[in-house]
Amino acid sequence: MADNTIGTIAEIWRYPVQSMAGETLSTTELTPAGVHGDRAWGLVDREVKAIVSSSQGKRKWRDIVTLGARYLRPPPSYGPASPVEIITPSGKTMRSDEPDIDRQLSAFLGGDAHLADKETEQPRTEYGYEPVHLLTTGSLQAFAAHHPQGQFAPARFRPNIVVDTGGAWGFIEQTWVGRRLRIGEAVEIAVTDNCKRCVMTTLAQGDLPLDPAILHTVTAHNKANAGVYATVARPGSIRVGDPIRVVG
Repeated sequence: MADNTIGTIAEIWRYPVQSMAGETLSTTELTPAGVHGDRAWGLVDREVKAIVSSSQGKRKWRDIVTLGARYLRPPPSYGPASPVEIITPSGKTMRSDEPDIDRQLSAFLGGDAHLADKETEQPRTEYGYEPVHLLTTGSLQAFAAHHPQGQFAPARFRPNIVVDTGGAWGFIEQTWVGRRLRIGEAVEIAVTDNCKRCVMTTLAQGDLPLDPAILHTVTAHNKANAGVYATVARPGSIRVGDPIRVVG
């Protein structure tokens, strides 16, 4: 692409509940904490009193990744999180404000789980990465070239922003580490590190089948990296179609 433009926003994703599938947005606020409302909820394993994810060792939590979540009303700027609707693979729905939500989730997952509002309950969590995760169409195309039978959909990798790199493909975002990017006219992010992938990318979720070769491909051809993390240097509104430029 011409000048210092490296792509445009193709998709924006928000994940109301950590480790569950999320919802696409046409526009959102990018705050110092990331996409507004991202991962405001988490599932707590009552046994260890910490938020768990599908990537952790206990098999009973693997099915978290098969659940989807969406907000029932826009998330607030501060205070308790907005209620969410959680969708099972069969299409059954449950709401965070139902009195027996923990029982329903525990029955589905096979473990003693509690749905926690992270802002008000502040449970212990192992999620310590930067608030924004970017992934390019260039990387997805490069992985697919090495494993044509695989479905390298963004949903497997849970990015916040999918960057359309046009005709350029390859592991482009790795070259952005240590650089500052501008989204649209004013929002800026600082890319800090590569994103190491785990078994969660291989699990069956939504229309995507179980495929261990997904992680094998990412590991063999890009040292287990797919996407990058970033901090928010200058908050503001972003929208699908916004250009992204290198500015530092």
